[in-house]
Amino acid sequence: MGAVGFCLGGLLAYLTATRTNVDAAVAYYGVGIERFLPEATHLKAPLLLHIAAEDQFVPNEAQALILRSLGSHPLIEAFTYEGQDHAFARDGGEHYNPQAAQLASERTLAFLTRAL
Repeated sequence: MGAVGFCLGGLLAYLTATRTNVDAAVAYYGVGIERFLPEATHLKAPLLLHIAAEDQFVPNEAQALILRSLGSHPLIEAFTYEGQDHAFARDGGEHYNPQAAQLASERTLAFLTRAL
């Protein structure tokens, strides 16, 4: 079973990966992950992070801390989307970007196909 979450759901997907027996998790622009970085020591399943480089809800300092802390973890893949703001993959949303959304979707599908 896989878990996918967006925004607060991205944080919940991260926590699901660290606190449950889920088989894989995907976090899109997870707000607040930086507050729970030590929990990565409990990670048992692959985790994919999609990070919007210009995310108004995840400051650059938080993004840097997340990438520095989790970037070399063997179960974690992280992608940063330059020039993208929060919710870039939400069709019809203010910051929707079809190219970035498509790329993230393709990466998610490939990741879940491998992990599940």
